[in-house]
Amino acid sequence: MKKNNDNIIKSVILSIFEEEGPTPRIYWPEDIDEGARLLIATKTISLLMGDVIYQNGDTIEGINYFGILPFPDLGLKALTYFFLIADEKARGHAKAATITVLIEEKNSSFFYENMKYLRVELDKAATQIQESINLQKYQRVMDSLREELIAFCGDLKDPFSTKRKLKIIFVGLDRAGKTSFLLAVKKKYSEIIKTLPTKGVERSEENIFEEQNSQISIWDLGGQKRYREKFLEQSEYYLYNIDLLFYLIDIQDSERLNDSLDLFFKIITSLKELDEYPPIVICLNKFDPDIKDSEEIEKNVQIITSQIKKRVEHFFVKIFKTSIFDYWSLISAYSYGLSQLSPNREFFRNRLKIFAEKTNADALLLLNENGIILSSYSNDISFEKVFEISAPHFQTLYKTFNEFKLLKKDYIISSGMKTDTKNIVFKKVRVEKYNLYLLLFMEQFNSIEKIEKYLPNFSNILNELISTYI
Repeated sequence: MKKNNDNIIKSVILSIFEEEGPTPRIYWPEDIDEGARLLIATKTISLLMGDVIYQNGDTIEGINYFGILPFPDLGLKALTYFFLIADEKARGHAKAATITVLIEEKNSSFFYENMKYLRVELDKAATQIQESINLQKYQRVMDSLREELIAFCGDLKDPFSTKRKLKIIFVGLDRAGKTSFLLAVKKKYSEIIKTLPTKGVERSEENIFEEQNSQISIWDLGGQKRYREKFLEQSEYYLYNIDLLFYLIDIQDSERLNDSLDLFFKIITSLKELDEYPPIVICLNKFDPDIKDSEEIEKNVQIITSQIKKRVEHFFVKIFKTSIFDYWSLISAYSYGLSQLSPNREFFRNRLKIFAEKTNADALLLLNENGIILSSYSNDISFEKVFEISAPHFQTLYKTFNEFKLLKKDYIISSGMKTDTKNIVFKKVRVEKYNLYLLLFMEQFNSIEKIEKYLPNFSNILNELISTYI
């Protein structure tokens, strides 16, 4: 592929699924190799499209995915936006399409560092294409997008860094359990009893995979009054440029619920002043198994959730009930937060959905070696509850059986389900050098055969997505 050495952006391509298949309709530069542009069109569309008809002609809204894909044979990385273009003559009354921006592989941090801006620009261009009626208008939209991206890159002082730097903060009142939460997630239980109040800020690193494109820094902010006052006064340092915020509330501390809410709303105000809108995970912590059904705890949960929902417009907030005595509650909240950092979270979920449809599974969950949930899919909320309870036990059981060489195969199948036609399968999946685990709730008949049939292609896709997960 010929490269334009004067620009960070090496190519911009609009691909559309036509009758003859994925087709690069508009591309820059014009002398891009035909084989390269066909490869880009085919990979970006087929990876997201699957074998389904996306909609019935009533709407094309809500069907869009962002993600970063590798093209190692071309030495490039691509940021791709998948969407639909209405067309009454097409199958499903819509054509699948992608806008793809490509840069050199060595400069992939550019995508991560500028993701917010790039998502807005690609989404805007896709919307304009959906509203257009012919290729000439598509061309004008793509020309405008290319010019905007090149101008943006020209204004950057330092467009590249070795790794994308991500900042996660854990904050809340003293004794909310922030440090214990982080230790329990890492299963460092012996250290929990030794924890002392955090002084100032304690920093640590998070690695989801041995090799990842991002450097994830976790800031555990002290919750004592003098430290709270400091990080609020110096919010431009502590709260600026954060990518994810965990806010912990001691659900058992009824006397200080108002203090905790007051601190949370002050943080929200500071974030707005800084024009920062990170995803927020609120953990109603110390929701311990022996007291979670008490009237006082239920009342506290209602007070907190109702107050928060009134005051967090423009923020994406998810609330979890957590306890260090319920590991899965911690890992669910933690995994969900980390997934918000992945530019490929939509790609992952869509591929799980496609795999579920091929294997007749009602729900799937994908974990890494440490139990971090990389992605999940379910067509029924009740199945999610089943998985929340069973996933950690299946992983522990699998590893225990494997350690004592009690497994003939790399999977465990449940039995004795109330629904005779369903079972739960927990299977190890080797993807390059990583051990991943699939938990599936699926049809009992030929379940393993179905998994094995479609697993090779699924594993190949996972391998590419993992390389750009975070």
